[in-house]
Amino acid sequence: MNPRQQRDVEILSRLESGVLDAATASALLGVGARQVQRLRVRYRQEGMAAVVHGNRGRAPANRTDRALVERIVALAGPGGKYHDLNTCHLQEVLAETEQIVLGRSTLDRLLKVAGVRRRGKQTVTVHRRRRERRSAEGMLLQMDASPYAWLEERGPQLDLLGAIDDASGKIIELLFRPSEDQVGYLVLVRNIVQRHGLPMSIYHDRHTILRSPKRPTIEEELAGQPPMSQIQRLLAELGIESIPAYSPQAKGRIERLWGSLQDRLTKELRLANIATREAANAFLPGFIARYNARFAQPPADPVSAWVPAPVDLDFCYYFASRETRTVRADHCISFAGQVLQLLPSPHDPSLVGQRITVHRVPEGDLYLYHGRRRLAYQVWAASAVQPSPPGAEAPAAAAPKVHKSSARQRAWLYGHR
Repeated sequence: MNPRQQRDVEILSRLESGVLDAATASALLGVGARQVQRLRVRYRQEGMAAVVHGNRGRAPANRTDRALVERIVALAGPGGKYHDLNTCHLQEVLAETEQIVLGRSTLDRLLKVAGVRRRGKQTVTVHRRRRERRSAEGMLLQMDASPYAWLEERGPQLDLLGAIDDASGKIIELLFRPSEDQVGYLVLVRNIVQRHGLPMSIYHDRHTILRSPKRPTIEEELAGQPPMSQIQRLLAELGIESIPAYSPQAKGRIERLWGSLQDRLTKELRLANIATREAANAFLPGFIARYNARFAQPPADPVSAWVPAPVDLDFCYYFASRETRTVRADHCISFAGQVLQLLPSPHDPSLVGQRITVHRVPEGDLYLYHGRRRLAYQVWAASAVQPSPPGAEAPAAAAPKVHKSSARQRAWLYGHR
């Protein structure tokens, strides 16, 4: 007996012994008072068999013949002449050519039990509502990337990064990259800010480049700072709201744009005989102007929501990937196999033990910052110190060893002699 039947036997035995009354037994068994009396009589006559259903162990009267099932499996299984027919088609063919008449649901169930057909995954239907466009241009951008053979067989596989305005459907920016990467999004957002200004919000997917999946460290929890990706940090510092989408349908406007561009842009690149990423990027401004003139529509509110970028905005500070370093006792830090020597400054005579940030812009140049202030530095070469302009990256080189007893040399380097 199964656990449910064992429980029913226990209830009936307690009913017979007087521990339970009929009303309590009825509630526990989930049946009416008359059925309790029937079960009680059967229990006195048959014992524990009273709780077992009378059809248990009997073959169903409408069970499909086993030989017929094996014949159907042989015809519809791998190697059978009907192996690639769907269930509805198979039902019709079996009835017409094999004189096997079965209901569609019965045939489908037999094939799934036999392992000839896979059981489909049950999907939960999501109710979605139409979202109205934003009223003014610059209120919301949708940003995404599309991998595709944009150059067809003439060139390499590329990813197209882009942003579209939600209010007008206007293409704001497009950029070809070898793959969807952090550098590409840095350049894309930088171009948007330089050419248009700061949007109010950006709608994007939950790619780890755009939204960090990491759990906060103890230090971050103590500081109340959630982990952020470089792009997530950039948008937060610029005051641009970052909105993650939880389905492709949520950012359907740019998803539909990719379908249009994979048709139109691919053919125009072919007609222009473009075969390199550099030439494709140079082709994009003219294409964007033609596309917007044809398909963009005026927003409901003619007053733009774009915020002009400040004149003194330090693009090297914001649009760069960042890493922190601690200044050593010799006023040097190590980064990417290089030793960078901080130059003395009247603002900070000594930064020993201080945390500074190394900013690498998309072009590869390095800039050092203490807070918001840019620091001058030199790159140690194998034979001598080669100065580099403040914030510029010098050729990579190994750092020479500085002996601890070279106090005079260190004093000269720091300007304290």
